[in-house]
Amino acid sequence: MISNINLNKKAYIVEFVAIILFTVLITIAMFTYGGGTKYELTNPGYSFWGNTFSDLGRTTSYNGESNLISMILFSISYLGISFGFIPFYYVFPGLFNKKTLQRRSSIIGSIFGLLSSIGFVGVVLTPADLLRPPHMIIAIIAYACIFFMGVFYSLSIFKSEKFPISYFFLFAVFSVVFFITLMMQLGGEIINNRVMAVTGQKIGRIAIFISFSILTYKSWRLEK
Repeated sequence: MISNINLNKKAYIVEFVAIILFTVLITIAMFTYGGGTKYELTNPGYSFWGNTFSDLGRTTSYNGESNLISMILFSISYLGISFGFIPFYYVFPGLFNKKTLQRRSSIIGSIFGLLSSIGFVGVVLTPADLLRPPHMIIAIIAYACIFFMGVFYSLSIFKSEKFPISYFFLFAVFSVVFFITLMMQLGGEIINNRVMAVTGQKIGRIAIFISFSILTYKSWRLEK
């Protein structure tokens, strides 16, 4: 693991920048989306509760218009968040003592985190309107990896001397909430309930950013 404190802190900063970049670019992409939802092809613009994030990455929007600008912004934002989290996955286990349950759990959690990043790169490379089956499979795997990452990070923080018990509860709640949102996304796709799927996706992404922002800030403070 990286031992240089300055490099470790830069890893945390990179993650914060990735979160901000994602939020800004995805918001702009929503305003540049061509229009239409899966069930309302003529719906004007982007519907927050009717369109998924993946709709922003389509080459052609549901109403038939070119979606080039939105797709480019979507791709940059997802690639940014994918690569931007990798340094955190690398340095986080270094906060725990070697040969401890916390260290092992954090490493396993980081491996799942890395797999989720690889998965979201795959999401970018498989636009939903051109390659929907592989797009959905990759997205589900990526989100499942995030859930398992949350579980193992919770275990690593539990009874840690460096993290208050509140951080364990934070990630325990995150893991439960994310599992529920993942089931909402799967259930929504199975029964064709777009609102359920979209709501689950949006809540899940918000939960990720809030939980990891808090954990990353605490980790940054621990680098002395």
